[in-house]
Amino acid sequence: MDDARLRQRVKEIADSVKNVRDDELFALLDNHIQPFCQARGLRYDHRNRGGSHHVFTVGTSTFTVAGPHGTSLLKPVYVRSFLDAMAEIDLYEQE
Repeated sequence: MDDARLRQRVKEIADSVKNVRDDELFALLDNHIQPFCQARGLRYDHRNRGGSHHVFTVGTSTFTVAGPHGTSLLKPVYVRSFLDAMAEIDLYEQE
């Protein structure tokens, strides 16, 4: 995914904070944000020891995403922490 498409995808997530699925966010992070970071020498780490909490480090930002229970939609607070990390690596401009 090129940088412009990646920025567009992050913006789409920002526009629908209440409708982001956990598997969608995890796939974006692991399959697209990770190579983006590696190509630029930025740190990327995804830690999960089998539970529902996933800890991501992107650049210098570390944030937690707790997998939802009873639904596949993430709580908006987790999506906003993702967006904060994306703003730090210049993939999202906060308004």
